[in-house]
Amino acid sequence: MYREKTRKNQSEVASRAGISISMLSQIERGVVSPSIDTLVGVCNALGLDMADLFRRITPDAPVRLQRPGQRLGTQHNGVLFEQLAVSSHATFPAELLLLEVKTGKRIGLSSGHEGIEMGYVLEGKAVLTVEASEYRLAEGDSVSFNASLPHGLINCGKKTFRALWTALPPHKDYLGEET
Repeated sequence: MYREKTRKNQSEVASRAGISISMLSQIERGVVSPSIDTLVGVCNALGLDMADLFRRITPDAPVRLQRPGQRLGTQHNGVLFEQLAVSSHATFPAELLLLEVKTGKRIGLSSGHEGIEMGYVLEGKAVLTVEASEYRLAEGDSVSFNASLPHGLINCGKKTFRALWTALPPHKDYLGEET
């Protein structure tokens, strides 16, 4: 039990969570199912992130297989992101994407995001811009960069640019509903 491992007593946790000691005891024994608000209060009292709580109770699958047609993806304005694989281990979040950019199309973020990005070009040509520097990418090239810097990519070739790509940690706002 997390509370006991952190050596916090029921009275202290219950008081900080705004619930009775009796309620906390019932939650710990599985007698009652707390509301989301109560659960948030208990987690805050324990100094435990809610996401960490669910990671602790969700078993990691030793293997996660994603077949064609079962993957998350989005396609918009000549750009395709398809999630090929995603880590099933909460401590090491990662995902592998197929990135396809049609001729003349561009993707990018003017403000960047946390982490790093890495890619391996399968086919086509593109220009990657990180801050004010440009890097020409072609088949067989690999690249990594600090994703917190403004960055973008434009397909400058005559065919679709295709690459295996990853953002660590995963940068999920591009994986929405397919358009």
